[in-house]
Amino acid sequence: MAELTLEVCSRHNVDIEKLQNLHTVLQTENNFDELAGLLAMMGNVTRLRILYLLVHAGELCVCDLADILEMSVSAVSHQLRRLRDRQVITPRREGQVIIYRLADGPIKKVAYDFFKLENTKNA
Repeated sequence: MAELTLEVCSRHNVDIEKLQNLHTVLQTENNFDELAGLLAMMGNVTRLRILYLLVHAGELCVCDLADILEMSVSAVSHQLRRLRDRQVITPRREGQVIIYRLADGPIKKVAYDFFKLENTKNA
């Protein structure tokens, strides 16, 4: 770790061991690029609306999403592909129809928590 900036910062009671431990943890954590990519991908209104719908409906097909969003099936499919590429959603086939739902994992919990927070704010 670089030397502490005691001469620049006017702070008291510096816990050097804590700072060194945090620095070590930061250096060993390698998911920041992946997380940044995921958050950037989520910065699209249509994809957020799709996630919102999947949180509330559980599962929807592309046609249902297109109808609700008042978009073309092609445009919705493009956004679903982006979400699928990042493993945010997962498909299942029911005959000739593909049904989408949130993939199990951390993003599912984040989406549920986020939209639950939004719902309580609007209540």
